[in-house]
Order: sequence, then C-alpha cells, then structure tokens
Amino acid sequence: MGAWAKHTKLRWKWSQMRFETLFVTPEITLLNYKPLNETISANFAPPQALHESRWIGEIPGVTEYSDFGRPEFDSTYYNIECLDSTLVDKQVGTGMYDEMACRLPFLASLREIECWRDKESNEDSSIYHTLRRPVCGFVRRSWDFMAPELVRPLALTYIGDIAIIVQRLGMEWQTFRPEDGEMSAEGNGHIVYSTLDRSIGPILHYVYGQNRGEPLSPYERLPPLFPAKLFVVPTKEADMMRFGILPCYKVLMGRESYSMGTIDEIRATLDLLDSTGTAGKKIHDNRQFDATATYGFSDLIPMAAPILRQKGNWKIRLPVPTEHCIGLCSLKEGLVVFRQRLAEYIIQEGDEVSQQVLWVCQQYDALKKTQAYWEDGIDDFFTNAPANVRFVDHVSRHVNVPFLDQVEDMWEKTTAYFGQLYINEDINFRYADLVACHIKHAVNFWHEAHGRVQRNEQRDDHGLTTWLTEGMHLYWDYLPSIVSELAPRFDVPESLIAEAWIMLMFRAFCWSRCHYMCRPHERFSESTRLPSRYWNSKLPVYLG
Repeated sequence: MGAWAKHTKLRWKWSQMRFETLFVTPEITLLNYKPLNETISANFAPPQALHESRWIGEIPGVTEYSDFGRPEFDSTYYNIECLDSTLVDKQVGTGMYDEMACRLPFLASLREIECWRDKESNEDSSIYHTLRRPVCGFVRRSWDFMAPELVRPLALTYIGDIAIIVQRLGMEWQTFRPEDGEMSAEGNGHIVYSTLDRSIGPILHYVYGQNRGEPLSPYERLPPLFPAKLFVVPTKEADMMRFGILPCYKVLMGRESYSMGTIDEIRATLDLLDSTGTAGKKIHDNRQFDATATYGFSDLIPMAAPILRQKGNWKIRLPVPTEHCIGLCSLKEGLVVFRQRLAEYIIQEGDEVSQQVLWVCQQYDALKKTQAYWEDGIDDFFTNAPANVRFVDHVSRHVNVPFLDQVEDMWEKTTAYFGQLYINEDINFRYADLVACHIKHAVNFWHEAHGRVQRNEQRDDHGLTTWLTEGMHLYWDYLPSIVSELAPRFDVPESLIAEAWIMLMFRAFCWSRCHYMCRPHERFSESTRLPSRYWNSKLPVYLG
C-alpha cells in the first residue's frame, strides 16, 4: 500500500513451484536515546539508521529490513521524524478513516509530534535520567506464516511501549486490560481501540479526528494549542511513573525503584521501609477516615527520585505515580513553616549550630529572594493557561529556567553532601535509612495535625491552611525521635543526624520545585495509572 508496496516482493520457490510473498511492516518501539552532536533534519531522506551510539538497548533476535539503497542491517532503527514522509502517509489530512492500514496515519501523527518536540525543546540524557524516544524498524515477513484470519499486514509493537506512546500523543487510557484483549484510549483528537483476534491476540486500531465523517486538514490535525499533557518529560524514569513505579537515585537509595501505584503496593513499600509494619498500619487506619489519606508517604517521591528535568529546559511536568503525590515537601505551608522552625533551631543551638545548617538557611533565603514561586509553587502556570495562547509559550514565559537550574544546583550540592557521608569510613551512615525513618514518622502527621486543630492546639499558621502548617510543625516535633533512633544505630553524634535531616528536607524542597505533577490536594485513583506489571513488557501487540 502506497510507498510500502515497493518493499513487497515475490520469491520463487522451485521446490514448491510457487511464489512466496515477502513484505515489510514497521516495528514501533521505544529506545533509550543518546543524541549525537549534529542535528538531523526532519526532512532527511533516506532515513538515517540509528544503530550507532545514538541508541542504547536494541531488541535482540529481530532482523530489520531496509530497502532505501542501503545494505540490510540487523537491529537497525530509524528516528521517527527522519522517516520519508511517503512512508507515513503524505496526505496526512485526508483518508484518515478510509485508510486500510491505520498504522500509516498513526506513524504520521507520531512523526509530527516528534518533529515538533525536536524543534521546541532541547532534550538529552544525563547521569540522572535517560531520554527515550519512539523509533521505527522495518521487519521483513512472509505471508506464508501469517494467521489465516488476517487480511492485511500488521505493524508490530509491544504492550509496554504502546502504553507510553499513546499517552505521549495526548490520549488517556480509558480501558487497559491487555490480558483480556480490551484496550481503548482517547484524547487530543486521537482514538485507539482494540479488537481481539483468536490467533494472535489484541489488534489495535487508530483513527484521528473529532468528527468521523469530516477528516481534518493537515493544519488542523496538529493545532498550535497543545494540551498540557503533551509536555511530560520524555525520559525512561518519567515513563516508569506512568505505571506507578517511582525511580530511585540508586547511588543514595541503594535500589532502582519503589512501587506505589496501588494501595497494596503502598503498603508493601512501607513494609520495606519500616520492617515493624507500624507505618503501613497507620496508613491503613487513616484511610478508614479519609480514602485519600496517604499523606506523609508521598514525601518519598522528592526524597528518593533523581532529577528528571533537563537542565536548561522548561519542561518539568511528570506523571502521577501514586494516589496523593503532593506532600508537605511540595506545598507552601511546608516551606514557610520549615523556614520559621529552622530559624528557631539555629537560635536554640547557638554557637554549636553547624555550618551546613547555616548554609541551608542562607540558600533558602537566597532562592526566595530570587523567585517568588520558590515558596508559592508554579501550579497556576500549568492549570490557568489562557485559552488563546500556546501552552508552550505560556509556560516557557513564566517558568524561570535559570532559576530552576539554580535550584537543581542546590539539589546536586545536597546530593554531594550525602555522598560524602556515605563514603566516609569514619561515619556509618546510610541515606536510605534516614529517608525510611522520616517516612515512618511522617505518616502520623495527618491524624495528629487534625487532632491538634480540633483541640484548638495548633501553632502559627502564617495565614495558610492550618492542618498543613501544623503538619510541618509536627515534622520538627518528630526530629528528636528520629535523632534518638538513628544516632545509636549509626554511632554518630546526634547533631549530625539533625543536620542530615535538615539537609534531607531542603533536598526534597529543591526536587519539588524542579518538577510539576499536579495541583495540591488533587487525587488520582488507581485507574489513572497503568498496572506496574506491564512496565517494560515486551508482550507483542499488533497495529492494524
């Protein structure tokens, strides 16, 4: 069909006195991306083979086929935006519902998004995260081995990859049950749905357009007013969060990830952090009064995750990995009260206060003086964009990228601080144990804060939400318990544990201000996340 027809060949088989039909279909997948120095034009044709250092982690055992005047390659993939437009349906605005192979308009939509992404943002991999981009391979097949129920060639993709690619196009999964052959997604003008074939499993179908009888023009297909959901950081670690998996900074945490997409996974993660089971039981008890009460547990996100934004880039939106992902480390109430209690702590310690604690105080004040949303947050920039302004222009105009880079530098300095403690042979200190001890106490604040407010025992709330400010006061109240628990275990001075906890909180503040997930107090049910068992799944699924 179309330009793909030139890849269909007839091979004579003398032993059977007949022709064998060979054809080529695309394999659409995600690969880790390591850009080269030079820029590739989106109109480059023939497409450039990306089997060099640009791509990492090719799929073994799959032979790709190229017939563009180049030799055949094994495990060769092509950048989507570099594909010849004739291979992705040049008449992109017409025939969207009459096209017999819906993989062609799907590739066209994906190509346009990737071309736009290259134009609008400068993205790269780093030591903290790995960029992932969709790629297209060319697989040569024989019609002799196709199921008898199939009437046309099908493109190949994988459950773990197509789940992410669909969301990157701006769709939301309405139904995602691959084991039952039921999948459907809709959004940004795109529609994906599945039918079940008894021989090969689910087959995905793709259509574009708000009105099925009126295909959109090329200009209308990709309007300049992109929805905010398209601006999620396109990294492997961010993709993990779509499945309710929190990526960890392994150097400090000692593990790759935590699962937190469902309440059962939250309980299992809390049991890993607190072997006594006290924290998990507390979350269970809190949910008897409020189904969204996983407060305190969400501090694990900014404390354990690596930096996922690209330095110099305004794109900071992340998927929501758990039911209630905004904690006191992300809210203005938490930052304001922390600064107040920090000043009181410095006065209390007097001459014995460490230089590291004074540094935190100085950097906090410097960041607040530089940019008001150090304390206020940037929620309004993502949720209140004017309808007649391109979202990319609105956010890039209001998000102070140099300031974010400055905050990220502070995060890196706190990381270096904990790294020095970790490698110091005279100090038996583990960052992960400090995080676990904090979480074990933090899950108590929701119940205790509401109790103090009801008894009219709350402290200074600075004109903000009272129970949240009281929560940060309680965090400081928990500090002596954290110190008394960890100091004997690590055999270190109590002042060092207090200093490390203050650095931990400041580090979490910096991470929170470098990323955006959702509005405060916004709840996301389990259905909005993909099941964690499908992360990186190579279960094949076909696109019609």
